Amino acid sequence: LWLRGGGSVGTEDAYVKNDIAQIAPEIAGRVAEVRVRDHAQVGAGDVLVKLDAEPFRLALAKAEAELDAARTTVETARAQWLETTSELGEVESQADYLNRQASRQQALAASGVASQTKLEEAMNAAAVARDRVTVVKRRLNRMLAVLGGNPEAATDEHPLVREKLAERDRAALDLRRTTITAPIGGTAVNVRLQPGDQLKPATPIFVIVAATRPWVEANMKETDLTHVVPGQKASVVLDIYPDIAWQAEVESISPATGAEFAILPPQNASGNWVKVVQRLPVRVRLLPRPGEPPLRAGMTATVTIDIGRKRSLADLFRTTASASAASRP
Repeated sequence: LWLRGGGSVGTEDAYVKNDIAQIAPEIAGRVAEVRVRDHAQVGAGDVLVKLDAEPFRLALAKAEAELDAARTTVETARAQWLETTSELGEVESQADYLNRQASRQQALAASGVASQTKLEEAMNAAAVARDRVTVVKRRLNRMLAVLGGNPEAATDEHPLVREKLAERDRAALDLRRTTITAPIGGTAVNVRLQPGDQLKPATPIFVIVAATRPWVEANMKETDLTHVVPGQKASVVLDIYPDIAWQAEVESISPATGAEFAILPPQNASGNWVKVVQRLPVRVRLLPRPGEPPLRAGMTATVTIDIGRKRSLADLFRTTASASAASRP
């Protein structure tokens, strides 16, 4: 009998699985309308819940007003910069003229033609003109700083306007997020919402079980996986349908045992270590069968995998030898 066995491995630690999407709001708000009921079928993009949008509409209106004000500020600064640039040209021309007049008066005074009073008046007028040029240049530099160093840049490229654009876009995004839609098609489960409920962002409110084809996750002992590879044929019997055997196929084997993903992973470095056979999840794809009954996530199953291998006398001797070695003190 031992020689005839070994052609398959199996486990009762297996469950039907399906894709599940957690539905959670991205913003905090009050529920205004619930458009889905428990166990209802929904399609991708269907509206599930609507939050009170009025606070977000007001926030968007405020952001748009601040954006308009920022654009006006930048455009006004640009107009003032242009006016000041023109003014600078005028005062520089006047300063050049007065400097030339002062130089002429110096020459005349040196030759005794012009009086000292005329020279002092000309020198004073030139100094005042130069001071005015300095003042206008400083004012122009301040305006240039307000314009971000580039008065020729488009208004919406100004840092102040870009900041207000981002705030406007964020307010518009929050307003859109008051409508919660289904990311996938499937069945809504655990819908307990009522109008008036307060929701927190990123807090799940219910789930959608996808309408895609389910699969079976078989938690196989590591000692049974020696000859299991993807593509091997398998048979699946669900506890709810004991008279139906689904034809199946090994799709993949987990790269890590279930213990590696536990909240408290095992610590085997202690002195009281006890060897425990580990289990690895094996994903088994169910092949469609005509008129099959509904498959629901979480159903228990028994999985048998055909590894296409026969035992030999050599295997028997190796097994016996290993058992004897393990029993020795």
